[in-house]
Amino acid sequence: MSVNSVPHRPAVSRPRRVLVVEDEAIIALELAYTLEEAGYEVVGPAMSIARALALIEASQPDAAVLDVNVRSEKITKVARKLRSLGVPFVLTSAYGPAGIPADPAFDQTVNIGKPTDRHRLLAALDEMPVPDPLPPQPEAD
Repeated sequence: MSVNSVPHRPAVSRPRRVLVVEDEAIIALELAYTLEEAGYEVVGPAMSIARALALIEASQPDAAVLDVNVRSEKITKVARKLRSLGVPFVLTSAYGPAGIPADPAFDQTVNIGKPTDRHRLLAALDEMPVPDPLPPQPEAD
């Protein structure tokens, strides 16, 4: 059994249903596979902002893994929605800090980078703090 195939068991108090928002199909499938192999239930993957927002409403995920730029649209609306619900998330972005939108929704958020590896992804989920919910904010891009 290789190191990458060692089962990962999420802690009981950690998220179980994880929304994946990623517009690159191969990366989305790789993230979903890694999460499922580790015992998480994957919501999505969503390959658009509209689909991500619909999945949040329909599925009520416990956590999320978000790309910053989805089909040339920033993930800000999704991040705001998740934060308003108190749902923690991590970013998987090749952008450095300057590429992350300057919005309170991204406060307390970790960017695990892209490409990311299995261990970094699962560690981020295990260590993910539950953020304080944001108060409702006007819709602005």
